Amino acid sequence: MSPLTFASIETIPLVLQLAVGLLGLIVSVKGRARGVSGLMVAAFAVMLVTTVLAIAWQFLALSVPDWVDSGGLSVDGIRTIYLAVAIVFDVASLLSWLLVAIAVVKSGRSSRQQQGFAPPANYPMAAQPGYPVAQPGYAPQAQPQPNTPAQQPPSQQPPGQQPPS
Repeated sequence: MSPLTFASIETIPLVLQLAVGLLGLIVSVKGRARGVSGLMVAAFAVMLVTTVLAIAWQFLALSVPDWVDSGGLSVDGIRTIYLAVAIVFDVASLLSWLLVAIAVVKSGRSSRQQQGFAPPANYPMAAQPGYPVAQPGYAPQAQPQPNTPAQQPPSQQPPGQQPPS
């Protein structure tokens, strides 16, 4: 197999990582409307840039034998280049994971710090004192139910007459 074939095979996991990172970036950008932290967007952006650079590095590294043959680089020079590239990729990876961790901690803290809680608009509330407990399927009553029996008005009799017994 040629070096180009090997480099292409080595980039398959990076291309899959690029697709997942792009999907994560899209979801986190859409989630910004619902309060998702901007740190998540930044983390996915750093991951995508790092992945694209890693793919480019795979194909750029194919020309290392030509650099050595031309006499422009020694073995120590090549090691230095690989070390510098590895440090850049590791720092970018560490930065993206740090952004994700901060976003997760930040989102967990903000939800616990909410003092008041308002239930949704159609959420059934508990019965208030003096009102009967609402039964499922029945319309709530608008007036409180008295705890004492209703009083009846006295009968209308002309004066001086007694009610029949």
